[in-house]
Amino acid sequence: MQGSVPRARLRWLGLVGAAAMAASAYLAGTPSPHGPAWVVGVALWVAGAGGLLAVWWRLRTVADLRWLLLTGALWALPLLLAPPLGSHDSYAYACQGELVTAGLDPYRNGAAALPCRWLEHVAPSWRDTPTPYGPLWLFVERIATSAGLLGSAGLPVTVTVLRLVAIGGTLLAVVAGIRLARRCGGDPARVAWLAATSPLTLVHVVSGAHNDALLAGLVVAGLAVAATDRVDVPTRLALAGAAFGAAASVKATALVVVPFAVAVVPWARTGRRQVTAVLILLAATGGTFGLLAVLTGHGLGFLHGWSATAGSVQWSSVPTGVGMAVGYGLRAVGRPELFAGAVTVTRAAGLVALAVILVLLLRRAVRGGTGAAVPAAGLALLATAVLGPVFYAWYALAGVAVLATAPKRPGRLGDLLDAGSAGLVLLTLPNSLGLVTKTKVAGALLDVCLVLWALASRLRPTRPPAWRRTAGRPRLPLLRLRDSGAAGRPG
Repeated sequence: MQGSVPRARLRWLGLVGAAAMAASAYLAGTPSPHGPAWVVGVALWVAGAGGLLAVWWRLRTVADLRWLLLTGALWALPLLLAPPLGSHDSYAYACQGELVTAGLDPYRNGAAALPCRWLEHVAPSWRDTPTPYGPLWLFVERIATSAGLLGSAGLPVTVTVLRLVAIGGTLLAVVAGIRLARRCGGDPARVAWLAATSPLTLVHVVSGAHNDALLAGLVVAGLAVAATDRVDVPTRLALAGAAFGAAASVKATALVVVPFAVAVVPWARTGRRQVTAVLILLAATGGTFGLLAVLTGHGLGFLHGWSATAGSVQWSSVPTGVGMAVGYGLRAVGRPELFAGAVTVTRAAGLVALAVILVLLLRRAVRGGTGAAVPAAGLALLATAVLGPVFYAWYALAGVAVLATAPKRPGRLGDLLDAGSAGLVLLTLPNSLGLVTKTKVAGALLDVCLVLWALASRLRPTRPPAWRRTAGRPRLPLLRLRDSGAAGRPG
């Protein structure tokens, strides 16, 4: 029983929510609205997503690992059979794969350069934008597109292959995450609940087929290999580095995890061993990335694509939101031309803040060992996503997958992290329209409030000053304690 509702009934209620969301994909999943059908589709999306979130939250205390995994698989079925929800990035992946198949450089050309045969399904912002992804993901895109071009089905086959890869990445994150959780004192059932049955996973992995799922699986696998004690330390570090190198060849943000893998291994925390561990990890990570870049022929061209994607200005990225708020203030005083400069400055400040946060998290990880290194790595991934120039809901997948393996933080902060990670699905509508584009001023002000709250929390003393702690204390009991302690010591 979960409260007053049987556990089995909650499973079926969640399936109803997932089915409602799948139905919304047919009614409201097209790029442009189509009258009453679109309104009904959005209503189904809101009702289904809200219901699924509520049911999923009720299952957070379930300890039956197998039951949770079967429940997640059941909820995934209707979404697997429906068109993509919440994002049309899978269509952009398909067109990027067609660019590679046609011999064009996806780091220099957008989908419109070919043009891609499925171009009308791609969001306008992606049609002329080069890809920012690494060589391994371009290889996956090429395989998926080639499968779609073999028969008459075309795009649905390509999207299905991309979904299977994303689901495979999530399964890897769950299997490796369960082992990592047992190693660092986490709860394996929590891994299944947060990483496999979460609405964030169902919408942006099963339905959306985002490559962040593969990134999450490889990162969690690398940390799990580093934490195991079944093989010698140099071997496990080399294997972990290979996993991180593969993850970085999907998205380069995976590299922030590499230093934390050293802290996961007690043998490698100090002295020459630490230097040796770092060198092994760096060699394995860089070597794997380099090998994949050479084998696929794509090299480091993704660096060119990064600058192209930064053109999106949305408050879902905290530094960007703060810059937008400053820009709106400048517009109000008659200086609208300074808006872009304000966003550039705050984005740079966000990167500086990110560097400081990563150093502090790494310091905590080195001091605390495996139990502290794993959650620190997860927080590092989340900070890299949120403080980057651009943030979308699925960017949180890797950080959430790592944090799912760590012991849950007590109190409301831990619950807020869980609920917030799943609630990210509400940032988009079925047709991939981001609600952040419709709430620019309010969202920018929210980011300012978040930054002010974070600064106030950081500056607020957690303990009263020493003079306040000792003020007003009676001295006589202290003297008596001191005397009794002296009398009890051997002469």
